[in-house]
Amino acid sequence: EALPNDLIRRGMAVQGPDGKLKLTIEDYPYANDGLLIWDAIKEWASDYVKHYYPTAEDISGDEELQAWWTEVRTKGHEDKKDEPWWPVLDSHENLVQVLATIMWIPSGHHAAVNFGQYPYGGYFPNRPTIARQNIPLENGRQAMRAFVDDPEKVLLDTYPSQLQSFKVMFTLDLLSTHAPDEEYLGTQVEPAWTAEDGIRSAFDKLQGRLRDILEHIDERNEDPKRRNRHGPGVMPYTLLRPCDGNPFDEKSVMEMGIPNSISI
Repeated sequence: EALPNDLIRRGMAVQGPDGKLKLTIEDYPYANDGLLIWDAIKEWASDYVKHYYPTAEDISGDEELQAWWTEVRTKGHEDKKDEPWWPVLDSHENLVQVLATIMWIPSGHHAAVNFGQYPYGGYFPNRPTIARQNIPLENGRQAMRAFVDDPEKVLLDTYPSQLQSFKVMFTLDLLSTHAPDEEYLGTQVEPAWTAEDGIRSAFDKLQGRLRDILEHIDERNEDPKRRNRHGPGVMPYTLLRPCDGNPFDEKSVMEMGIPNSISI
């Protein structure tokens, strides 16, 4: 699902009369940074499509493209193939929207929901995955008395065991790790692109825009007014921070960049 559509569906944004999105929570890092990345991806897709398909007729008349889209709908999503919301590939707008969505899901969207799992949830008292007993209030007066007498013991008896915690911590760490051969959004140039001046120029524009977004995100993380990403005990939001060089020079996996695909 395209990011703007996702935000509207979840009630996190509304579309104004001018067509622009207005966030219902202004300090929402995922949406704030995600929309910047979404716009950059969509512009790159638009430049690419316009280069190879000068007219709408070129799109609707491309048998290979249309066959691919039919396979996506009828084979890749067979359970949804008859839904009325599938776009028809008969215009630049529809093709760009489809391509941008396909690029966004395994890159920006996946980076945001996946690679922060260990940094945010690896410390188990912050986010325990199981409670081994009911809260004292549900167990009667004796349980409440035990909690008042020794709250630390009751909490430790309620939290997951060391073995349970370790298993989940290990899984979260594994899921939050980038592959050693990871490719990052806006960093690798396909050889075919260098042969086309128009495509190479469009990719250079994408890289420049991502550099601007990186600086913008860093500024936001230093803004004391943005309390969901700055302040005591608050982690800066870097899950959608583009790569700014060698990703392995970064101190945190969340600052390495946006992987181009889901590597599972």
